[in-house]
Amino acid sequence: MQEGSQFKVMNSQTARKPANKRPARSNKPKKYVKQTARFEARRDGKPLIFGWGGHLSHNEKVRFQQRATWAVAGLIAFLIVAVIVGAWLNINVITPGLPITTVNGQQIPQSTYRKLVAVKTQLEEDRLNGPNGLIAQRDNLKKQVDAEQQTIDKQTTQIDTLNKQIKALPAGSQSNAQRQQLNTQLTQAKKDLNAAQTKHDQLNQEYNDLATNVIPNEQQLFTQSQVGNDSATWLQDDELIREWVASQSSSVQAKINPTASQISQDLKALTANMQKGMTYSKFLSQDNVSDDDVHTMLALIQRRSNMQNYLAAKIVSPAYQVHARWMTLSNNSDAQKALKQLHSGSDFGALAKSKSVDATTASKGGDLGWLVRGQQAQTDQAGVIDNWLFAPSRYVGEISPVLVENGAYHIVQIVSIDPSRVIDPTTLQSVQSSALTAWLFEQRALPGTNITPVDQNKLTDTNNMPPDLPSAAPGSNQNGALPGGLPGGIPSSGAP
Repeated sequence: MQEGSQFKVMNSQTARKPANKRPARSNKPKKYVKQTARFEARRDGKPLIFGWGGHLSHNEKVRFQQRATWAVAGLIAFLIVAVIVGAWLNINVITPGLPITTVNGQQIPQSTYRKLVAVKTQLEEDRLNGPNGLIAQRDNLKKQVDAEQQTIDKQTTQIDTLNKQIKALPAGSQSNAQRQQLNTQLTQAKKDLNAAQTKHDQLNQEYNDLATNVIPNEQQLFTQSQVGNDSATWLQDDELIREWVASQSSSVQAKINPTASQISQDLKALTANMQKGMTYSKFLSQDNVSDDDVHTMLALIQRRSNMQNYLAAKIVSPAYQVHARWMTLSNNSDAQKALKQLHSGSDFGALAKSKSVDATTASKGGDLGWLVRGQQAQTDQAGVIDNWLFAPSRYVGEISPVLVENGAYHIVQIVSIDPSRVIDPTTLQSVQSSALTAWLFEQRALPGTNITPVDQNKLTDTNNMPPDLPSAAPGSNQNGALPGGLPGGIPSSGAP
């Protein structure tokens, strides 16, 4: 009983968990924040671009977008660099390397043409405006002319004074000695006046020639077109010269190929005669050429000069000459008919009188007289006829085929040949001075020579033109005089 009673007491005292009681509701309004759970690997089915990409998860789409952004940025950067590099290569490598003309398959690039134009421009600039240039020569001559005029005025005054003194002398023997002395002084004064007048007239003639002819003509030729054409032609000529020299003996090559000493002297002359305000380093920078470029172009110019001297020295009197006659026809059809008549026995002289359109020789039966090599090439500005006339196989009486030269059709006949005939002095001097010109005409006319026309677009391209080379010759002002205020349009400042 006691144990049971004890149990009952303990059971009635077992601890119970107190019931949860809800806290009292607050009167304040509650804020609800909507939270959405994101499952990064879950596909939302939405396309990414152009209907594609719905199968990708969000993370995959983000990574794809990042990679696409970097790829586009990289591509744009690559294209920008490629455009810059391509433009640089085009301007500095590709375009300069394009040929402006070719000679026997040998390309002459724009870069070489541009360098020669730069050097020739500087040389011409110095020729006009350098300390030893034409304008300096003109100004120096003007000073000499003025000085001689002062001498003339002084001598004239002295003569007038002496005449008055002689006239004022009284008659009689007492004044004879003084009269004789004054007459002696008068005679000397007249001699001095005559000498001063002669020198003045000579200097004044030289001055007027420079002022009204030489300098204006030089200025008219100092243009982009003229210097450009000359430079392109000189490059073609130089290729012909070098090809010919390469086939000659070492002794001939030594006479024509310029030496280092010659080039050094030419460079020294160029720098010494630079116009005021110009230096060699400024010229190199301004015209974008190097010292090596200048040496190369001076070598070309010197080689041309050496070739002229070599060829001129080969022309001596007496020399091989031919006596020839020709007829000139307007078209190939007339020329072929005339040639057929000649081969049928017609007289050349009679046919030339009736058929030739060359007014100078037609009345003489086409007679050209005695010719030395180079003479006809110089006259015709071409070498086709000269090459035929002086071929080693020519014989007396031989008639040429129809020879086309400068758009005209010629038939030539050998009248006589003299292997050693005296050349008259005037002709000798003429053919010697133009020896290179005639030789080049002959070389260009050879059947194996192939020279392509100069690219006119590249000829005066601004990238090939120096900044100080005028695009056109000096113009005229309203009064009809050329700019500069001096005869012939000579600028008082010395600038062209």
